[in-house]
Amino acid sequence: MPALSVSVVVITRNRLAYLRECVESVLMQDYPDFELLIGDNGSTDGTIEYLRELTVRDNRVTTLFNGRNLGSCEGRNLLLQRASGDFWFIIDDDATFQFKDDLRNVVTAFEKHPKAGAIGFTVVNADDPKTLNLWMYQANPERTRNMEFRSAQFASCAVCFRREAMDDAKFAPGEYFVNSFFYSWDEFPIAWRLLETGWECWYSPVVAIRHHGSSTIDVPTAHRVRLDAKSVGQFAGLILPFPHGWWRYVVRLSAWMLKRALRTHTLKACLAGFLQGIPAFFSERQKRMKVRPETVRRFMRLVKAEIRIGMEDSSDGSVGSDR
Repeated sequence: MPALSVSVVVITRNRLAYLRECVESVLMQDYPDFELLIGDNGSTDGTIEYLRELTVRDNRVTTLFNGRNLGSCEGRNLLLQRASGDFWFIIDDDATFQFKDDLRNVVTAFEKHPKAGAIGFTVVNADDPKTLNLWMYQANPERTRNMEFRSAQFASCAVCFRREAMDDAKFAPGEYFVNSFFYSWDEFPIAWRLLETGWECWYSPVVAIRHHGSSTIDVPTAHRVRLDAKSVGQFAGLILPFPHGWWRYVVRLSAWMLKRALRTHTLKACLAGFLQGIPAFFSERQKRMKVRPETVRRFMRLVKAEIRIGMEDSSDGSVGSDR
């Protein structure tokens, strides 16, 4: 029986040094059937020349030159439309695999969980691998670093999708990530759509991705703050059936964003994002992709289950159940 194939997908823009390290970590993998797809969003730092040389050197590499900054969402979608793998591993250009058998472990994790549509993996600070960044989960990282559990969501800097699941959960033909989200909250709508369509998300510690961006992920720039605030309206319009989930994911989250903006002197950007989120709400609503109220309740149960992980014995295999 032939090995299941893996497509590794990278979007880049003006981060040549990081990209070289990322590419080398992918190409060292000993998995028998994988491809590397790289999309460039208008780099001007020598990245394009490097990628052209790379495709000549290694026939496992496919490149796409977008000519401008499409954001990670639309850029990834263009690559995923060309991906041939049974699994799609998304990795940031400033992140790296650490061991040559990492892709083997990824496929083994999916074989263990046949209903897994997405599996997120461990993310560590590249400058301090002992520092675990589980900001994409609700679980306490100190307790759960080496545990495997059903999760509510994942981080798009180190996640692998089952192709079949993404075809079920897509937002439009060829749109697996929501193009209009650019890069903020890019993984959040996918997690909800996977749950809505009967698939599961998991966290697995079998692969640890080194991520340079982990050291600055909690340092909000005005640009990031604006996109985050806009995403509240986008997410509500796209996913949430009123009033289910609105208190937690619109009201409380907006209040948290305002407090963060006051603390980081980015209030103007935050308010601008909220204003942009109003027309974005109505635009996303037209896609008619809202989940059922039961899916909202199931997602919240998964979040509560994650919070409890590490506080109780999980040897019965029920960790993270939403039942």
